[in-house]
Amino acid sequence: MEPNTQTGTALLYRVIGKTLGQYRVDGVLGHGGMGIVYRAYDLKLQRPVALKSLPPELTSDPDRRKRFLLEARAAARINHPAIAQVYDVDEFEETTFLAMELVDGRTVRQLIESRELDLLGAIDIAIQVADGLASAHGMGIVHRDIKPANVVVTREGHAKILDFGLAKLMDPEQSTIAASGLPDLSALTRTQAGAIKGTPAYMSPEQVKGTDVDARSDIFSLGVMLFEMATGQAPFQGDTPMETMHAVAFDDTPSVHTRQPNLPADLQRILSRCLQKRAEERYASARELAQELRRLRRETESGQAQPVPLPERLANWCRSVAHLQPAQYAWLAAGLIAAAVVVYLVVTNVRLGPFVTLAVIGLLVYRRIRHQPQRLLESFVHQVARIPEVRVIACQDRRLTVVVDREISQLYGRIHDHLNQSYRKLFFGEGLSVSIRHNLSPDELRQLLNGPGVHYVREEPEPTTPTPIPDAAGH
Repeated sequence: MEPNTQTGTALLYRVIGKTLGQYRVDGVLGHGGMGIVYRAYDLKLQRPVALKSLPPELTSDPDRRKRFLLEARAAARINHPAIAQVYDVDEFEETTFLAMELVDGRTVRQLIESRELDLLGAIDIAIQVADGLASAHGMGIVHRDIKPANVVVTREGHAKILDFGLAKLMDPEQSTIAASGLPDLSALTRTQAGAIKGTPAYMSPEQVKGTDVDARSDIFSLGVMLFEMATGQAPFQGDTPMETMHAVAFDDTPSVHTRQPNLPADLQRILSRCLQKRAEERYASARELAQELRRLRRETESGQAQPVPLPERLANWCRSVAHLQPAQYAWLAAGLIAAAVVVYLVVTNVRLGPFVTLAVIGLLVYRRIRHQPQRLLESFVHQVARIPEVRVIACQDRRLTVVVDREISQLYGRIHDHLNQSYRKLFFGEGLSVSIRHNLSPDELRQLLNGPGVHYVREEPEPTTPTPIPDAAGH
């Protein structure tokens, strides 16, 4: 996305290599409608930072600029592991900059598009985001733009919410910020009627309608993001932004099981409450949502998550038929024709013995080809290799060895869950066992890598040479 103004375009190139206050601008990380983000270095504190410049049209008006400065100062008070820290606000040639923590990782949008999230990974991210939102909401700050592109997951698996410096303050009468001495912001903090801010697919109904927004708007947006992380698709979609916003405000929320039928029933219950059209029918707080998600994670890891009841599964299947792709309609039609042929043969008293025999033989051959142990092993390796902490996967004598970076108890449940999923369809052959190692010595690791049966080795990044910091004389 290109900068919106010629001023922004000129600034994009003009400040690279310059020092703005205590920040040396090294390059561009990205740019869009809300400004340009630079990679920079804090010369005073000697640490990398992200500098976000805002378009002049957003801060040239005195009232809007005052509001932004108040919001930025409030956001700088938030200190939570799941929120990218706001360090400072500065100006350069009438352009306002926000100095923020530089988060090295991949956005949830990238993880969804590359299909690297399993259910437990999605729940983990949602828990961390909910915890971060609970901290911000406790200080009276609403993010208003929770979406996959605004959440980054580091290599260590920590989720970080970005852009809290652009949040809107809630009603200061209920805000700890107002109680701590900031001026009365009641004229600045409420959404003006008709003003729509946010990304259509992740906006709350109250944002679409331009009514007052509070912390429960973020809960709705997090519900949309969790739905997409679990299924790969956002719940509300349209051909145009206006159609998407209409779906957010008025269409029934689809069941998560119409997109992924094998997800736990409790996930649907949690999402249904998050995505209620009326704010008062959602979770009262992000902290309550985080508690529910932790309970769901424990049940999923232990295998105690309740499956969807058969009547509900049939109802979801019927609803999903309306959203099939053309090729899927062809398979459905073929199945119905085959069923009709069987019924006809039964009604006309045709002897079915030869047909049944051929069908059973065909099924056995199909299962033998489709679900042979080697195929299922490949499926397991493909899924587990997506977990960032996994370094090596090897298999010898039907015993898998998975080497991870360090001891993380949750990985054990996730990896065993993948093994169970892969071998649930095993028809012939013996299953595999898995050993998860996090403390291999260099010799043990070398011996494993040089042995047979290595199926995956994580690519390690090239070591980088640190950029020298100039001294006071510029050397």
